Amino acid sequence: MAACVSPYYPNITKYENLFVVDGQLTNLTGPYKVKLSRTFKYDGSIGSKVTGEPVTGALVKIIDNSGIEIQLKEISSGDYSTVDTIFRGVPGKSYKLQIKTSNEVFESGYETLKAPTPIDKLYWDYKPQDNDGPKRVQLLIDTHDPTNNTRYYAWDFDETWKFKVPIDVGTKPEWKTCYKYNSSIFFNIGTTIERNSDIMDRHLLQKIDESSNRLYLRYTILAKQYSFTEQTYEYFKDLIKLNQNQGTLFDVTPYSLVGNVKNLNNTDIPVLGYFVVAGASQKRIFIDRSDLPLEFNPTDGFNSCSSRMVRVPASLTDFRQNHLVDSLMGEGYSIYEQFSVPLDEFTPGWQLSLAKPLCFNCTLTGEIKIPDFWIEKK
Repeated sequence: MAACVSPYYPNITKYENLFVVDGQLTNLTGPYKVKLSRTFKYDGSIGSKVTGEPVTGALVKIIDNSGIEIQLKEISSGDYSTVDTIFRGVPGKSYKLQIKTSNEVFESGYETLKAPTPIDKLYWDYKPQDNDGPKRVQLLIDTHDPTNNTRYYAWDFDETWKFKVPIDVGTKPEWKTCYKYNSSIFFNIGTTIERNSDIMDRHLLQKIDESSNRLYLRYTILAKQYSFTEQTYEYFKDLIKLNQNQGTLFDVTPYSLVGNVKNLNNTDIPVLGYFVVAGASQKRIFIDRSDLPLEFNPTDGFNSCSSRMVRVPASLTDFRQNHLVDSLMGEGYSIYEQFSVPLDEFTPGWQLSLAKPLCFNCTLTGEIKIPDFWIEKK
């Protein structure tokens, strides 16, 4: 027997330290952020790096076509942000990104900020189990541009949901209810270029099935819609295609996808990433558990939670001297309450309540503070 496929390990050391730019400017309220880092060699081994080294100490500016410069401040390692609260992108104007490090200068070309197209409708519908997946709630978008000038669209979103842990802690009632946040990682893109009219209907933004606790109590999503240039759209179309590797012989051959930023000191060295300049609009909706069909039963996210009660003598200087307490703590349990109780007529003791921390302290995965935009159902 002989193998018909042999591994091939290309020599790509030349591109192990490329500059990477991830930035965005829209007409929505800032701040606008730019992330700078460098590529690295990933070998898949345990302990291998999974993120690139941040580029610190750079001078980062956004410059418009009239010469106005807005400087960004480094707010954390490799993360730069505008601090001018008044500044925002203006539709019709062009902008470029300029980055200066100790020995190199990087610039994007001027990108024109297209006029934003409002979201006509952000809504949800319910899908029973079918060939496309389990029971699910789909978040959909309708939009159109009567001028037929947008054509290239992109979307991302921020979602927030309310959740409650199943175990109450009498001394910490604030640990009961929290809010969790999540943002989409990649742009969701679409185009109407092959349609007579610039209309997008029932575009799928997000889907949530019963395995998530997002819809167990109350949920909200803020959808942001971007008007892309054709060049920006094609870049992200290719990026998505490259990231949809299925591990088959028919996958797209990996290649270096170069964005709109160049190294002015050496244009032969590619720069990865993109400085997005786009008109944007946004819309928010809420979904309450009571709005959903009765047959849709999302998990609360705490199916494996349980509480154990253990009584120990008050004379113990360390509760782990008790073999049951020690065993539970070894499995990840923690003491969340203790009460003084007599073990018998002559022996004082403690009654300990133990559970895994995620089951009684919502702040470990969420935030107590109610978001400013949050609205409860009336």
